[in-house]
Amino acid sequence: MIITLDDIITLQHNKLNTLSRKLIYLMIQGNAKVEGWATISRNDFSKATTLPSRSVDTILKYLVSIALIERRKSGEQHSSPYQYRIIKP
Repeated sequence: MIITLDDIITLQHNKLNTLSRKLIYLMIQGNAKVEGWATISRNDFSKATTLPSRSVDTILKYLVSIALIERRKSGEQHSSPYQYRIIKP
Protein backbone atom coordinates (compact mmCIF):
# COMPACT_ATOMS: atom_id res chain seq x y z
CA MET A 1 0.00 0.00 0.00
CA ILE A 2 1.34 3.41 -0.99
CA ILE A 3 0.51 6.44 1.13
CA THR A 4 0.39 9.70 -0.77
CA LEU A 5 0.59 13.29 0.40
CA ASP A 6 -3.13 13.63 -0.34
CA ASP A 7 -3.82 10.71 2.01
CA ILE A 8 -1.89 12.44 4.79
CA ILE A 9 -3.73 15.73 4.23
CA THR A 10 -7.07 13.93 4.32
CA LEU A 11 -6.14 12.22 7.58
CA GLN A 12 -5.07 15.52 9.14
CA HIS A 13 -8.24 17.32 8.11
CA ASN A 14 -10.36 14.46 9.44
CA LYS A 15 -9.02 15.56 12.85
CA LEU A 16 -11.13 18.73 12.44
CA ASN A 17 -14.11 16.65 13.53
CA THR A 18 -15.74 19.14 15.90
CA LEU A 19 -17.37 22.48 15.19
CA SER A 20 -15.11 24.31 17.63
CA ARG A 21 -11.94 22.93 15.98
CA LYS A 22 -13.25 23.94 12.57
CA LEU A 23 -14.16 27.45 13.76
CA ILE A 24 -10.74 28.09 15.26
CA TYR A 25 -9.01 26.68 12.17
CA LEU A 26 -11.13 28.90 9.91
CA MET A 27 -10.50 31.97 12.10
CA ILE A 28 -6.76 31.47 11.65
CA GLN A 29 -7.16 30.94 7.93
CA GLY A 30 -9.43 33.97 7.53
CA ASN A 31 -7.24 36.37 9.54
CA ALA A 32 -3.92 35.42 7.90
CA LYS A 33 -1.80 38.40 6.95
CA VAL A 34 1.95 38.61 6.25
CA GLU A 35 3.40 35.22 5.33
CA GLY A 36 0.15 33.57 6.42
CA TRP A 37 0.43 34.54 10.11
CA ALA A 38 -2.71 35.60 11.99
CA THR A 39 -2.46 37.42 15.32
CA ILE A 40 -5.48 36.39 17.36
CA SER A 41 -5.72 36.58 21.12
CA ARG A 42 -7.17 33.82 23.24
CA ASN A 43 -9.88 36.29 24.26
CA ASP A 44 -10.81 36.89 20.60
CA PHE A 45 -11.05 33.13 20.01
CA SER A 46 -13.22 32.81 23.11
CA LYS A 47 -15.57 35.60 22.07
CA ALA A 48 -15.97 34.29 18.53
CA THR A 49 -16.56 30.68 19.54
CA THR A 50 -18.26 31.27 22.93
CA LEU A 51 -15.84 28.73 24.40
CA PRO A 52 -14.00 29.25 27.68
CA SER A 53 -10.30 30.19 27.39
CA ARG A 54 -9.24 26.81 28.70
CA SER A 55 -11.12 25.02 25.91
CA VAL A 56 -9.60 27.35 23.32
CA ASP A 57 -6.12 26.55 24.67
CA THR A 58 -6.82 22.83 24.49
CA ILE A 59 -8.00 23.07 20.87
CA LEU A 60 -5.04 25.23 19.81
CA LYS A 61 -2.56 22.84 21.43
CA TYR A 62 -4.29 19.94 19.72
CA LEU A 63 -4.12 21.61 16.29
CA VAL A 64 -0.41 22.30 16.84
CA SER A 65 0.21 18.70 17.97
CA ILE A 66 -1.31 17.24 14.80
CA ALA A 67 0.63 19.72 12.62
CA LEU A 68 -2.34 21.58 11.17
CA ILE A 69 -1.16 24.92 12.56
CA GLU A 70 2.00 26.44 13.97
CA ARG A 71 2.32 29.07 16.66
CA ARG A 72 4.77 31.78 17.70
CA LYS A 73 4.76 34.88 19.91
CA SER A 74 3.90 38.11 18.09
CA GLY A 75 6.31 40.15 20.20
CA GLU A 76 8.94 39.93 22.86
CA GLN A 77 6.72 40.92 25.77
CA HIS A 78 5.30 38.21 27.97
CA SER A 79 1.78 39.51 27.35
CA SER A 80 2.11 39.53 23.54
CA PRO A 81 -0.55 37.37 21.86
CA TYR A 82 0.44 34.38 19.79
CA GLN A 83 0.43 34.31 16.02
CA TYR A 84 -0.90 31.26 14.22
CA ARG A 85 -0.41 29.96 10.69
CA ILE A 86 -1.98 27.10 8.77
CA ILE A 87 0.66 24.54 7.80
CA LYS A 88 0.38 23.83 4.12
CA PRO A 89 2.13 20.79 2.64
